Order: sequence, then structure tokens, then C-alpha cells
Amino acid sequence: MNYDIGDLLNGWEFNPDEFLARRIRTGKGEEKLQIRIDMGVLQLELSGRPDGQTPHDCPSLLDYYQDLIKKRDESGELVLEEEECEDLFQEAWQFYHRYLSLFYLEDYEGVIADTEHTLQIFDLVDQHAPNDEIRWYFEQYYPHAIMMQTRARAMLALDDDDYKAAMLAVEEGIAHIETFVEEWESEVEEDLPEISFLREWYEELEQERPLSRREQLERDLHDAVESDNFEEAARLRDKIKTLWPSPQRLFRPNKR
Repeated sequence: MNYDIGDLLNGWEFNPDEFLARRIRTGKGEEKLQIRIDMGVLQLELSGRPDGQTPHDCPSLLDYYQDLIKKRDESGELVLEEEECEDLFQEAWQFYHRYLSLFYLEDYEGVIADTEHTLQIFDLVDQHAPNDEIRWYFEQYYPHAIMMQTRARAMLALDDDDYKAAMLAVEEGIAHIETFVEEWESEVEEDLPEISFLREWYEELEQERPLSRREQLERDLHDAVESDNFEEAARLRDKIKTLWPSPQRLFRPNKR
């Protein structure tokens, strides 16, 4: 058997300035995910754990510990050992690589699922880690996972030209990271790149989104006033008042 993968690597050139991922099918017809890195190729499963393992006969370590917690009495609170936390971190790291790949491939549903798995690992460790040092070891990656999940949710909305839902998703993502910053104020930089990205993206979406009829008329009115076209401004103002009368005008009783 020839174990040399030189031909494979030569046929898929590495680019240090670009994240490279692709879906492939094996000889058995199974679909896999591959990531091109500088010294080779990573191959991941598309379902379950990216490495295909089933720790403790469970789909993932997260599932194992969640089931373990459910089976415990209130008096038997779970405290994770450092080695157990390290194993959970490795699982989160695998899902990190997969959700980056899925985003590159525009599989936004997959990104949402994998970031949710990662965030649940962070939550598990936050509740059951032996100390704050280990909690921060995980939590420092929380903003990135939230940012990627937010981007995926917003992109799904934009696929349907639903700018309102996309902007709402971005607002919620920003709020989650802001809460994180408040909680870990002593550890966090003042300007996280993830929150800066989402705020800038929100402004771009605000500029790009289609205007409603009223918004377009109000913009036209503003332009008419700015250009001293007072006749047009008066016409537009009257049209806006006719189409969207104020409650006072709408319900004003008739004089007798």
C-alpha cells in the first residue's frame, strides 16, 4: 500500500493567506471534510465528533457529561478534573476547525450546530470547572464562537433577503459579547475584534438594506430640503402625512 500523500498535496496547493476547505467522497461513498494546512491535510467527519470517536460510547464528551449530570443527585455535584477539562477543550478545538470549514463552504446550518456544541462545552466548564483559571482558558474563545454563530444566522437570513432578521441576529450577537465583557472585565481587552467586526457589519447592513416605502419617501424629502427644492419637499411631506397620518389626526373627533 502506498502511504505517500505527495500527489494529493501537490494537487491542492496551500495558500497561507486563505482558509482552504472542501468536501470529498471516499471510495465507499462517504462524505468527509478536508482542511488544507501548511504541512498536510486534516480530514474530519461531517457528523458527530469531527474525529469520529465516541468517548464512553457517547456521541461526544459533551453528551457524556451532560448525561452524567442528569444522573447525579443534587448532593453529588460534578467537579471536573483538570485532565477532563483538557479533553473537553480538545473536543471544542475539533468543533472549532469544523465550524470554520463549514462557514468557508457556506454551510451555515452546520456552523450554527457546531458553534452551539462549542458554547455548551464552555457552559459546562463554566459551571463545573475547579477554578477560574480553567474557566478563562475556555471562555477566552467565547466571543469568537458567538461571532461565528451570529454570522451564520445572519447569512441564512440574508439568503432570504431578510435584512431585518439578519440585523436582529447581529444585535443579539453584540449583546451576548457585551455581557461577556462585563463578566470578564478584568481579563478582556477594551476593544474585542469580534465585537468590532459585528458592529461594523451592522452598519454595513443598515446601509445596504432595502428601504421601506416610507423610509424612501423620508430620504427623498431630506434630499429635497437639502437641495432647497421646497415645492418637492412640500409635496413629499403631504404624501407622507396622507399615507401615515398621526394618531391624533386619525382619531380626532369631528367638530359639530
